[in-house]
Amino acid sequence: MTKADILLGLQWGDEGKGKIVDVLTKSYDVIA
Repeated sequence: MTKADILLGLQWGDEGKGKIVDVLTKSYDVIA
């Protein structure tokens, strides 16, 4: 079974989303 998670938002800007993505995606194989 394939699973996909999506993080969307305009409120934090690129730096804020980048930091959250780094924390949440440590166990992912592909991040795009």
